[in-house]
Amino acid sequence: MELLIQNQTEEPVEIPGQLTFVPETAPSVKRSKFDAEIHSEAALSDPSRIRILICDVLAKFDGRLPESWLYEIFVGAGHVSYFLYEDALGWLLDNGSAVTETDAAGETQCFLTDRGRQTVRRLRQYVPKLFRDQVMLTALRYTDRQKALRDLRIAYEDEANGCRLCLTCSDNGREMFYLRIGTPDRASAELLGERILRNPTGFFGKVIDLAVRNEEEQFDLTDN
Repeated sequence: MELLIQNQTEEPVEIPGQLTFVPETAPSVKRSKFDAEIHSEAALSDPSRIRILICDVLAKFDGRLPESWLYEIFVGAGHVSYFLYEDALGWLLDNGSAVTETDAAGETQCFLTDRGRQTVRRLRQYVPKLFRDQVMLTALRYTDRQKALRDLRIAYEDEANGCRLCLTCSDNGREMFYLRIGTPDRASAELLGERILRNPTGFFGKVIDLAVRNEEEQFDLTDN
């Protein structure tokens, strides 16, 4: 299947015989809980909070993630520095809150132990919600993308007058869907590919649904 797309002052009071100085006073500000969480973000370089967050992310995904995925979620996305991440994960491994194993494909998997799960249940509120939400959103988006790439292969074919985006959707190794979309240039093709990767299941589902529900155009023969 092929598609083509174009392009607020206080006044001093004088006392006879004296010099008076009235200092400026700033109005008191009552910080909301939300403000307090934002200002506490600077303290999130605390390794203990990063340890809790790592356990929290692992717990979200049934206590298991490839270590490379965990690294990208925390370091690759810019939430935590490389050294803080390595220190936090190393502590969890030495502490027995997490373990790593190499699977049959040679990829290192990180597992959360019962001790790690207890850490999440007791201490996750110690990390401000703002930061928890930021990291968890990154984790959800990243894992969805990686899972999609297991069944969806994207390639780009440069041409003299544009670029074609090639999508191959597979199920257990068997090709189920192949689509080529013509675009004006490679940048447009890559942008389109990124948007499809946001929700590939929804994209292909809509294409299939459209094909199934597609009806013949009705012609008006009144004036025939």
